[in-house]
Amino acid sequence: MTISYEDMENFLVCPRRYYLSKKISKEVSPNFSEELMEAGFPLENPVIVCEFEGHGLVSNPDLVVKERDGWRIILRKNAKRFKDKYILESAYHALVFSKAGLKVSGVEIVSDSFSRKMENWKNLIPIVEDVLREMLTLDDDPHPRVGKHCRYCDFLEDCEGKLLEEKSLLLVNGIGEETYRVLYGMGIETLEDLAGADQRILEKVFGKEKGKRFIMAARAFLENRVIMITPPEDLPEGTIVDIEYHPAEESDFLYGFLIGDEYRYFLEEDQEDLIAFLNSLDDGSVLYHYHGPEKRKLISLIGRNKRMNFLDVFSILRNHFVFPVMSYSLKRIAKYLGYDWRTSLNGYEILRLYEKWKKTRNEELLKQMLLYNEDDVRATKLVLDFMRSYSSFS
Repeated sequence: MTISYEDMENFLVCPRRYYLSKKISKEVSPNFSEELMEAGFPLENPVIVCEFEGHGLVSNPDLVVKERDGWRIILRKNAKRFKDKYILESAYHALVFSKAGLKVSGVEIVSDSFSRKMENWKNLIPIVEDVLREMLTLDDDPHPRVGKHCRYCDFLEDCEGKLLEEKSLLLVNGIGEETYRVLYGMGIETLEDLAGADQRILEKVFGKEKGKRFIMAARAFLENRVIMITPPEDLPEGTIVDIEYHPAEESDFLYGFLIGDEYRYFLEEDQEDLIAFLNSLDDGSVLYHYHGPEKRKLISLIGRNKRMNFLDVFSILRNHFVFPVMSYSLKRIAKYLGYDWRTSLNGYEILRLYEKWKKTRNEELLKQMLLYNEDDVRATKLVLDFMRSYSSFS
């Protein structure tokens, strides 16, 4: 088995994500030339492999530069601010280089907004080694660790199944560790307990809406069905929009629209065409989006002189329905309703794809980006059509 820093990061976020991802991981081999390393040439993206307690570790930094007293490892980031997790990452890469027989002179984290030399990476190597040993001794399937990271996790449904077997309260959207402890202290330990709880007591503790929703969510899981709170009002025909945004670069790189059944897109450099398209829409047009900043971003492009009616499908869904799912992300809700996603990309991976495409302008990468975005708007339409079937006007 070969471990990468991404594996270690997965383990620290959720041991179960790491455990399940290793089942489908592939072995890797070094890609650097020993002659080049000995000659001291700077190398981009070298793959360095070493042995650690009978297993392989792999390091794939962005750049290494030969200095008088060893190799400087450079890790490039898109973030605007330095993150504490980079400290442990620097120690991991230094450990792999050292065990591969390559002396490390330093590690540097760089982005367009900051540059920081990691001075204390040597002190953190014992911590990295302890984490790696925990990973190597992980033989049994760990319990799911529920949190915000679940939203984009490929194993969300698998964890839902595991928690459902236990009738765990952690299945319910909005119940984290603190709320779990409060409920446990009230004698509510399982979904059955929650489904049969006194709604008045829960509303007193958690508020009217949350208390009511907790009970309905428990029933939705136990009965494996969607529960309608109240019928949604009229949902008129409109255009569906989804914007792909790169937070580190603070840029919108892809705008996707679904007009009827026609998908249209605009890239970042197509802004003039995008504005012309938006201005061509009828005054008062309805634009649907799913829990994103589309309203603010499009208004900033065309101003407020153009009257548009923005409706958030996510908010409407949450106000009127309770689903037996842990996350109300578009991908999870649409998949529950039967949408067949054509790519395995998630919100994090599309950013990496965009970064590669921006450097290479590879057509295949662009096709994958467009397919991902088109799936988003078509999945939003599926959710919208589902709600229309329950509308008080239907």
